[in-house]
Amino acid sequence: MSSKGFGYCGLACDYCQDNPHCIGCKKGGCPEKEACKNYQCCTSKNYKYCFECPDFPCEDSILHKLRIRTFCQYIQRYGEEDLKKHLEENCKKGIVYHYQNKHIGDYDQFDTENEIIEFIKNGRK
Repeated sequence: MSSKGFGYCGLACDYCQDNPHCIGCKKGGCPEKEACKNYQCCTSKNYKYCFECPDFPCEDSILHKLRIRTFCQYIQRYGEEDLKKHLEENCKKGIVYHYQNKHIGDYDQFDTENEIIEFIKNGRK
């Protein structure tokens, strides 16, 4: 993983293919930061991640998506270094974060947070 890190919501900026010139959400690179509720909330309240907010997970934001909410909760429980390590390992196994020109990938095929967490940790479908 490069140095873009994770967004406030838990998105793995290094695996986003939308804008190859983006420097990462937390470095101000998000092209939609003006309209992003999570970006606006976290920067105005000086939160490092959405899970620091007492209203987490807010349903009227990107956190309504199971994968994104689970990634944020994973960081809260296990830390960003652990998630980074597993994403790198899983990428080497051929697990895809985002399919080409889509905002979904292999991590989006599950119905529960526990299934996604197990997939992150084990890298098996």
